[in-house]
Amino acid sequence: MIRLAVALLAGVAAMWPRPLAAQAQTENTVQVGDHWTIDTKDELTGSPADTFVRLVTEVSPNEIVVRSSVRGKGGFSLIVFDHSWNRIEDPQTKWKPNDGQGIQVPLVVGKEWRTELESRNIQAGGAWKGTVASKVTGQEKIMTAAGMFDAFRIEERVRDVNSADPSRYQELESVNWYAPQVNFWVRRIITTFSQKRVRSKMSAELVDFGRKL
Repeated sequence: MIRLAVALLAGVAAMWPRPLAAQAQTENTVQVGDHWTIDTKDELTGSPADTFVRLVTEVSPNEIVVRSSVRGKGGFSLIVFDHSWNRIEDPQTKWKPNDGQGIQVPLVVGKEWRTELESRNIQAGGAWKGTVASKVTGQEKIMTAAGMFDAFRIEERVRDVNSADPSRYQELESVNWYAPQVNFWVRRIITTFSQKRVRSKMSAELVDFGRKL
C-alpha cells in the first residue's frame, strides 16, 4: 500500500537565475549523525500534525539507515534507504527494488524517470505492484522555517495495485522540493487517493537540520 511520506514533508518560491552544477549534487554525501526535523500538517483540515526527527545511524555502500521519531512521543522506528533516498524497508513495508520515490542525479529541469516495483506488508501481509513516474519540473528558491534553499521541484505520480485483486488500487501525487545543500527534501505536499477519491493531503516542511562536517 502507498505510505504517506510525511516524515520527509508556506513559503516564497522564485526561479533560480542559473542551474545547479551536477557535481554539487553528488559531493554532499550522507554521514552518521546527519539529522533533519520536519513539521507536518493536514492540508484538508489545516491542523498541524506530528513533528518528525530523522537521524542517520548507519551508512553502508548500499544503504542509509535512519532512525525516525516523533517529538513528544516515545519510541522510534528504523527506515532503510538507498543512497538516492528511495525507501527499501520500514517497519511495515518492504519494497523490491525500492519505493521509487527518491531522486535520480544529476537533476536537471525536464528530466523524467519511471520505476516499477513490488511491495509487501510485513505486518498485515498482502502484496502490491506499483509504478512511479517522476519529473523534475523546475528550480526554485524555497523559504522554510529552516531558512532559504535552492531546490529542485520534483513531481511524482504513484499507483499501487493489489496483486491478489487488481480492482483494488491506490494512487498518490506528490510535489517535492529537494535541496542539494542539505541533501534532503525541504518541502513536500502529498495527496493520496483511494479508488480515485481523495483520502488525505499532507504537507511536510524542514524546520531544522544538522550536517556532520
